[in-house]
Amino acid sequence: MGECILAVDVGGTSLKLALVNINLEYVEGSFKRVPVNSSGTRDEILKAIVGGLNSASKEAAEMGIEVIAIGMAFPGPFDYKRGISLMKHKFRSIYGINLKELIAKELSLADYFPLVFWPDSWAFLVGEACKGAARGYSRVIGITVGSGLGSAFMVENRVITRGPGVPPHGWLWNLPYRDGILEDWVSRRGIIRMYREATGLELDVKEIADRAYRGEKHARAVFERLGRILGSVLRPIARDFNAECVVLGGRISRAFDLFEGPLYEELRTIKSLKKVARAQHIDLAPMYGVAKMTLDRMRGAELYPEEG
Repeated sequence: MGECILAVDVGGTSLKLALVNINLEYVEGSFKRVPVNSSGTRDEILKAIVGGLNSASKEAAEMGIEVIAIGMAFPGPFDYKRGISLMKHKFRSIYGINLKELIAKELSLADYFPLVFWPDSWAFLVGEACKGAARGYSRVIGITVGSGLGSAFMVENRVITRGPGVPPHGWLWNLPYRDGILEDWVSRRGIIRMYREATGLELDVKEIADRAYRGEKHARAVFERLGRILGSVLRPIARDFNAECVVLGGRISRAFDLFEGPLYEELRTIKSLKKVARAQHIDLAPMYGVAKMTLDRMRGAELYPEEG
């Protein structure tokens, strides 16, 4: 079946892996999800990562597929060049560990074998730009809403981290909002918080979304508020950036229709904006993005900033 990239997306609750060939086609049946606890011990986290990579590599060999590189998408802060996690809000127990060296040793990878690390928000946006809802647009903002809030900006298929409308590093999560930062509100913990304040109940996002779909007013109001908050902060950024497309990913975007209306209402005055949409490939977009960025790196294409 030829040569493939083993693409990995590391999230706060799971490790997602898939094989993507050099034509950026997903190998059917190769997607797998491995539970990982970002608050777990060093050994628990490393066992999940190394075990997932080992299992996926063996399955590729059984399918007659040659894995020519491993690309891994991680949330930040992270030293993507050296493969070192610098996160303290999650994955605290692997702070400072050189994952590149550890994985290469555990998997017995040759020194020349490409093991590449990328920002997860870049992976999502690159994947949707080449295979999904953002395809064909010149100026795109990608936003992921899940356990945290991720973002990335792209101009003519190049990820950028500076320029008109682009916040430092392309990050929205740490922008000031009310008594904290935007991620305090637009994220899993934000939804849980807003629902608790409205009802006194401590429920997880899935149950709150289920209640919203059943018509419960407090649950619906929480998602509508999320859309308004995100849209109000994004409006001046998207206007100054001259965004043509805003694409939403992450687990919470599965409930996009619950906050789509208020979000669009906040953004409707932006003349350049042609599309606000949920990702076409919520799970696979980061895999396509990781594979494309890794192949571009192997081919010497300079499409991505040095910083991550």
